Amino acid sequence: MNGVDARSREILGGYHGEFRKVHKAAWEVVCLGGTPCVFETAQEAEVAAWRALRSHLCNDIVGSGAKASSGKSKAEELFGSIFKRGKRIQVERKKGA
Repeated sequence: MNGVDARSREILGGYHGEFRKVHKAAWEVVCLGGTPCVFETAQEAEVAAWRALRSHLCNDIVGSGAKASSGKSKAEELFGSIFKRGKRIQVERKKGA
């Protein structure tokens, strides 16, 4: 199922907040610096889990945000062509592409 969810789970000494991502079936515990957080109430744990899930979903997915360049790559500047299956393919750039 491709759904997201969050919950609190009772543990010894408090509650863990847990959330499930769209692409994973396993529950993940809310952590701070790699250590699972222990909350005093179930409500605090569930709210923290929903916030952690929202933070994950609203994060930058594409990485650094660097734009693709239409200029020659460093490899093309050095070699001037690309090799595919042992054959040399000359690289051509189209204007406006």
